[in-house]
Amino acid sequence: MLTIKNIIFYNITYEFIRKVLHLGHPLSLVFCIVCLYSISGCSKGTLVERSFIKEKWACDKQADEAMKEHDYETAIILHEDFLKKESANGLAMYHLGYAYGQTGNHIKEVLYYEKAAELGYGKDDIFFNMGMAYGELNQIKKSIQSFKKALDINPDSADNHFGLAIAYQRSLADKLAEEEFLKALQIDPAHVDARLYLSMLYVDMGELKKAGDQLRKILEIDPSNEGAREFLEKIEGE
Repeated sequence: MLTIKNIIFYNITYEFIRKVLHLGHPLSLVFCIVCLYSISGCSKGTLVERSFIKEKWACDKQADEAMKEHDYETAIILHEDFLKKESANGLAMYHLGYAYGQTGNHIKEVLYYEKAAELGYGKDDIFFNMGMAYGELNQIKKSIQSFKKALDINPDSADNHFGLAIAYQRSLADKLAEEEFLKALQIDPAHVDARLYLSMLYVDMGELKKAGDQLRKILEIDPSNEGAREFLEKIEGE
């Protein structure tokens, strides 16, 4: 059985950052540097199997092995073949959507997440990943709705609040984004990505002192975080 549990990574591009921070902001280049230091790869989300799902569904072993090896093209083929035999397997649908997400096909990613949810795969993880995928497609309203579903199921997840904050940030709802980042940090004060994004938000809002405070806390947690250090130096030089 597949038991992948990853740290969350987000695919942040220069274009994305320019959209979030409004084109022409004097600190935009540093934001890009910070994000490239801190965040890499595709939006992997967290692929987790809960115990109740294991009891209800089982997935193809070879397909799962391909997922473990990050051979997502093969995983897609094997999961699709498996679903021809077990079309109502929500776990396999979830895996297939996840695999498509790793190849950059976010349209099919959300398609199979939606199908998995319809089949009864209803834990917060799938709605978190769905929110990230809709964000990649710039469908911000659906992204927000997905993160809210994740929070309805698991309101104590820092990652779910973080995901919703990112969606609000992309929709330029700064105050709502701030509230969700702060909720994430109340649950998990060591959530470095939440602090990083919150510092970006504060700079965009003109709150440089608050941004600096968040970056200093990041450096207390992780003194080796050169991205946060460089960002802080740039803010202090303003």
